[in-house]
Amino acid sequence: MQADRSSSYPILFALWLMMFSASSQTMIMAPILPLIGDQLQIPQEYLGSLITAYAVMLGVFALITGPFSDMVGRRRILLLGTGAMCITLFLHYYVTTFATLLLARALTGITGGMLSGVAPAYIGDYFPPEKRGWANGLVMTGIAAGQILGIPAGTLL
Repeated sequence: MQADRSSSYPILFALWLMMFSASSQTMIMAPILPLIGDQLQIPQEYLGSLITAYAVMLGVFALITGPFSDMVGRRRILLLGTGAMCITLFLHYYVTTFATLLLARALTGITGGMLSGVAPAYIGDYFPPEKRGWANGLVMTGIAAGQILGIPAGTLL
């Protein structure tokens, strides 16, 4: 699949948003952990596991969905991952206990792994070899932006 210049920007923006969303989920929790602990009566020593659950599931599912996307298609995985992330983020509204929050964070980590594992591969499929480095560099700035803006976003929440 060859990309022309005018059609590549919406693709890059969508991939950037996916990487931003997956990355910011790690950082967004940091400033609100004490509030979560107070509201859900979670001992302070357990709060870090909420971030760990997300990160571990992201890593595991990035490894799984990358090769799986070779069989079923990258676009399908990206659409499924994006839709699933919307659903898992909405599930946070219904959290009432530490266990349900841990589950919601783990499920969101799975969706983040789906996006993180496949977005760079999609770039390899969509862009010609002479544009892949440029496209990957641009999309991967979404990771840095998510980490930079995640803490202020969590503070505002």
